Amino acid sequence: MENNECPQLTADLEGNYLIDKESAGEKAIGLFYAPSGGSVHKVAKRIKQKIKDRKVDMLYIRDVKPEDFLNYRNIILVSSTSGKDAWNNDETDEWAAFMPGLQKLRLDGRRIALVGLGNSVLYPNNFVDGLSNFADLIEEKGGILIGKTETDGYTYTLSRSIQDNLFMGLPLDEDNEANQTDARIEKWLSLVLPEMES
Repeated sequence: MENNECPQLTADLEGNYLIDKESAGEKAIGLFYAPSGGSVHKVAKRIKQKIKDRKVDMLYIRDVKPEDFLNYRNIILVSSTSGKDAWNNDETDEWAAFMPGLQKLRLDGRRIALVGLGNSVLYPNNFVDGLSNFADLIEEKGGILIGKTETDGYTYTLSRSIQDNLFMGLPLDEDNEANQTDARIEKWLSLVLPEMES
């Protein structure tokens, strides 16, 4: 990799690092995911493969620091939809270790889209509830939440991740509706990518 491919960073008043305007387009999309090795990892790979005309850096959160979010103007987060209790109390949860650092950042101007894997059969009353926790954090930190999804076609009873009849991201159910995953990703990307800054 040539040195000129590394963006030059400058600090804002709170000590966050921001990409210079000349470098902002060099890393178009940061695709952050966890856990690794299972359905979340497979979905992240599929999303990357389907984004054919944009540069995508796929990053496992154990291999990066929360500050690496600031290298990107456009971000996709892929996770199993663990809730806020898991972030605060479960030391084995990878997002639990990551979120405190992310909570210290400002995400102003960054467009962030969410993908959450849930189970509509085992948890029909809490389907992809964890999306709402990510969404709340993003908006609290100044990020721009994009990629909300219509509820039509999903099987569930209740979800905290619905606002104005839209999921706060893309719900996927690899356990019970895996046959719909590709079509759901493609439809979602057709809406999300135009919203992302080039």
